[in-house]
Amino acid sequence: MKNKQFLSALAILLTAMASWGQTFNIGGHRAPLDTLNHVWLCSVPQSLFGSDFEATVTYDDAISGLMIDSTAVQSGDSFVFTGIEGGKLYAVEAMMGDSLYTGNITFTWLPVVELTGNFGYNYSYGSVTVSEPDSAYAEPMFAKVKWRGGATNQNGRNKRNYHIKFLHEEDTTKDNHRFFGLRHDNSWILDAGQVDFLRIRNRINADLWLDMARKPWYADSVANVRNGSRGHMVEVLLNGAYVGIYDMCEPIDRKQLKLERYETTSPNRHLIHGVLWKADTWTTTVNMSNPKKALGVTTWDGFVIKYPDYSEIYAYHWGSLYNAVWFANGADTNFARRDSMGYYFDLPVLQDYYIFLVSLQALDNECINIYYSVQDFRKNTRITMTPWDLDISLGQNYAPGVNLPDMVSPERYPSGWISHVPMADMFEVKWYYNQLLARYRELRETYLNTDSLVDRFRTAINELEMSGAAAREEARWSGDSDLAGKTLDLSAEMDYVEDWIRRRMAYLDEFVFIPRIEGDVNKDGEVNIADVNCLIDVILGYVEASEFHGRAYVNDDYEVNIADVNAVIDIILRN
Repeated sequence: MKNKQFLSALAILLTAMASWGQTFNIGGHRAPLDTLNHVWLCSVPQSLFGSDFEATVTYDDAISGLMIDSTAVQSGDSFVFTGIEGGKLYAVEAMMGDSLYTGNITFTWLPVVELTGNFGYNYSYGSVTVSEPDSAYAEPMFAKVKWRGGATNQNGRNKRNYHIKFLHEEDTTKDNHRFFGLRHDNSWILDAGQVDFLRIRNRINADLWLDMARKPWYADSVANVRNGSRGHMVEVLLNGAYVGIYDMCEPIDRKQLKLERYETTSPNRHLIHGVLWKADTWTTTVNMSNPKKALGVTTWDGFVIKYPDYSEIYAYHWGSLYNAVWFANGADTNFARRDSMGYYFDLPVLQDYYIFLVSLQALDNECINIYYSVQDFRKNTRITMTPWDLDISLGQNYAPGVNLPDMVSPERYPSGWISHVPMADMFEVKWYYNQLLARYRELRETYLNTDSLVDRFRTAINELEMSGAAAREEARWSGDSDLAGKTLDLSAEMDYVEDWIRRRMAYLDEFVFIPRIEGDVNKDGEVNIADVNCLIDVILGYVEASEFHGRAYVNDDYEVNIADVNAVIDIILRN
């Protein structure tokens, strides 16, 4: 069976290479034919836009004649493409066999990725070609590819995400490649932004996290630690048909985080050191409240072990995560949380994650789409967090057909949706809150500056628009069932996102990350009998303590009782 699959894969690779007959070489750049729109799409440096581009055009004998803008062009001739700009079309007539093919040539400064093969839920062999604008003519590479994702990978979806693993065609072993100056590896992700009406939320948010978050605690002693995923926006063709803009990015894995590899030689062969888990499904265990005690081999009530691969070493480790979750669930006083949280969790990263989460209102990253890792649990069990899949953020609904304005409002208070126990504690416990407040103010001067944040997204959208990619994406997917039949308009969505960001950051400044006056339970800026009445209402069960966002725990014992009432009365009398 494996030999049969391999021969099939070679046939696909040869087919992809043979498609050169429908592919132009324009000035050393590959221009594949988009059969859906009858356009040859050529990736060239951005510096060529806004000027004439004189280039040698070559093609093989599958084309017997070529006219570009009514000028005959023999293979090897030079042709001047006047005034290159995004979306500009150069008319083409080409004889292919006995048929006259009419279409256009257009240019982009985004990389162009071609996928060739029959892909589905399981890996299958195919070819991948990555044409970078500043690189020489690209050739197809052998790979195995599958669809990936959770809700975006259900039946009936159209713009699919892909996981690519490059292989040597001779023996199907790993074949590492470097793209866009990122890492040299065989494993790459193509993220579709399938339900994102801006298409770039995940990419820009991931870059923001890499810029603003402090390094994991072990980064000073381990070189090149990267607590996140880098990537680049590209345009993708699937079996010759245009399928739009994608984020081609690095996965989150052991190599990114520089986790210590399991041992491979005797006498300790398969002895585990570094571990990587992912919170995949929302449960109370993933929430870290009321966790389940029963552990599986590779799963634990919503958590999945991502490294090491059990099928490779037949060993696993849950202990570090298990203990941290049970600590978070069971620490019943603020003192326990204050004194021990940093033993279980990487506090600076946890603080930055909370601020990042709250600022973006990343609704799908509060309990799930989080990677947890331990660099080497035999030396230190402290857990680091890494976000993933950040498209449900900045006012984006969970699904295109959903319209819940209160849920995505920029004026939504964090406690209304954050239930992850360690992060909720960061906000509720006074000692941690003061650290959060100081860190938030620091970040507001840099990466979370409102204008800077807006500019990140504006710049990225301008890139897509000026390269012509935005119009191609809108033409391909607007009205599709993936978007519940809605119109895809990146410029209009960017205006919405800018307004959302400006309102969100102003709201956080005024109502969320603010100094707390001791005893000011009702947050009116004064400590008086009204605060005593609030506490009595909590004690009598008329309202929940959570209504006051941590302010009801006046004496820091994480309970609301007569002691808190006495503490407020003492403050009133002192004043």
